[in-house]
Amino acid sequence: MSKNLLITIDSQVNCSGDLKKKLEQNYQTGKHKLVGADGTELPISDDVFQVLKKIVPALEKRRTTVTISPTDAEMTTQQAADILNVSRPYLIKLLDNNEIPYVKTGSHRRIKVKDVMDYKEKRDTECRK
Repeated sequence: MSKNLLITIDSQVNCSGDLKKKLEQNYQTGKHKLVGADGTELPISDDVFQVLKKIVPALEKRRTTVTISPTDAEMTTQQAADILNVSRPYLIKLLDNNEIPYVKTGSHRRIKVKDVMDYKEKRDTECRK
């Protein structure tokens, strides 16, 4: 069985001013860098470094699914059903039974990526028992 790892990212950049310039400055002044086998270097921001610190050990175990998502990202019921490998009608039953939180925008349900991954982890853990 594979383990699921969800990494959520909050943007630390204030949107006032030129966003592109701030992002570029963040990379140029960063103290971290990726170094290729051929010696080429790629500067990376502290945020990217922190994400890599979490991902690399998980990937080395080879039985981990890594999902990187903005903290507030939402998905459709079909996308959630695909991730959980269930039918959309079955997912709707899970939502109606309050097993996974969701919000309605008009007549459409939207589910946070974090909630789907939390449910998947809980379900997988129960299956292992």
